Amino acid sequence: MDFVRQADGSYVGTICDENLSAIFGASGDFNRRVLRVGVHTLYIYAIDGLTSGGDISEFVVKPLMQDTLGGSMDEIYDRALHRTVYNSVAKPCKDLDTVISMLLNGFSVVLFGKKAIAFEDKTGEKRSPSAPEVENTVKGPKDAFTETSRTNTSLLRRHLRSPALHFYETTVGRRSRTNVSVAYLDGLTDPNLVERMKLRLSEIDIDGMITPSSVEEYVTGSRPTAFPLIQYTERTDRFAQGLLDGRIGLLVDGLPLGYLLPVDLGYLMTSAEDRGTNFLSASVLRVLRYLALLLSLTLPALFVAMVAFHPAMLPTALLESVIEAKKSVPFPTIFEILGLLVAFELLQEASVSLPKSIGQSLSIIGGLVVGSAAVEAKIISPAALIVVAVAGICGFAIPGRGFADAIRLWRIVLAVLASFAGLYGLTMGILCLLVHLAGLNSFGEPYLAPFARVSVRSILRTRLKYDKFRDPALHPQDLQNQE
Repeated sequence: MDFVRQADGSYVGTICDENLSAIFGASGDFNRRVLRVGVHTLYIYAIDGLTSGGDISEFVVKPLMQDTLGGSMDEIYDRALHRTVYNSVAKPCKDLDTVISMLLNGFSVVLFGKKAIAFEDKTGEKRSPSAPEVENTVKGPKDAFTETSRTNTSLLRRHLRSPALHFYETTVGRRSRTNVSVAYLDGLTDPNLVERMKLRLSEIDIDGMITPSSVEEYVTGSRPTAFPLIQYTERTDRFAQGLLDGRIGLLVDGLPLGYLLPVDLGYLMTSAEDRGTNFLSASVLRVLRYLALLLSLTLPALFVAMVAFHPAMLPTALLESVIEAKKSVPFPTIFEILGLLVAFELLQEASVSLPKSIGQSLSIIGGLVVGSAAVEAKIISPAALIVVAVAGICGFAIPGRGFADAIRLWRIVLAVLASFAGLYGLTMGILCLLVHLAGLNSFGEPYLAPFARVSVRSILRTRLKYDKFRDPALHPQDLQNQE
């Protein structure tokens, strides 16, 4: 054995049976077979589960055993590479690390002395593409990404049948050796974005990239913010549309998601359903979505400020109704609101963790039975329950779970600030939020970029559904989207 495992997880050494057996020999799924071709000894290696034994027998072993021309080992190697083995993909392996990488990616490797050839014999799909589970739409394609990277690239090719669609593939993770593909459209995507992404991936030094959080944190950089700096989607059509907009995509083997960047607040507020409806309906829904964002963020804090500090600003009839309802409630308004917000978050997390049938029942019990019982027991006031319920419903109208989670967090922060200083605290909280958002950027694009460019084109593109021009902040090489 004369191999060395380096700090970055790669192997350096001679391509030989002793080294490969020492690296994989203790693993139960490692298959090794010895073949006699004439007077020469060949070795075939494969990982069970990643390769198809039938394909290896039919398209690799059988042609090698039928080679009766004889000759030296170099001649047998040359015939296997160019004539004998009728396999669709045959890749010569230059070093030991390449052999290991091929084995871990569904190839069988044949060792000819100190030379090796990798033949593709991958198993069939473990899970076929299914309909999206989170980003459901009434109209539009029903195919979603799977956990297999090559399946995802083929699904993307079906939406973008263009030779300009390029995939830059690399591996990330010392121990996981995860395959990562950068997708972009040559001649449209800004080349600087592509180069920055390649550089960012080359600088990632972790043991494994197998979770969505590791992808999002290491690709965008770890920052003290709850707002997502990268957009994930399970829909192949939305991913393809993001590439057409001039963004770059990221596909990670093992994750049924596609990542798009750079993103901004305007892009995060768009829904997959916008592409399936006409201009007028989609524009109205997009405006309503922004109103829902505003209500979800500020309504609980505004209620706390009005009731606790500025009751004179409420209409007389509404003020009398609130005072009457709070007479028998023993807790201050801020405790009511915070308690309901926390209960709402716990109920939502519990419904996500439980099976779908039980989660639906839990939502009904928690929302109707417990809420009504709390009002009847005069623990909370009806007005506080209505305010939190309206804010929660408006939060569900926000597309993207990551962005909605950040809004829910800041909703609690604004409610706490309003409990200390009323409308002044709410105003200071909103100003802090705007300053925080203004300081964020996603791969070089400011988070509030579409709102900073006050023009008719930016208003039509971000607030309404109007896609004649691509976002100039992405620096696309072709700015016009359609004639």
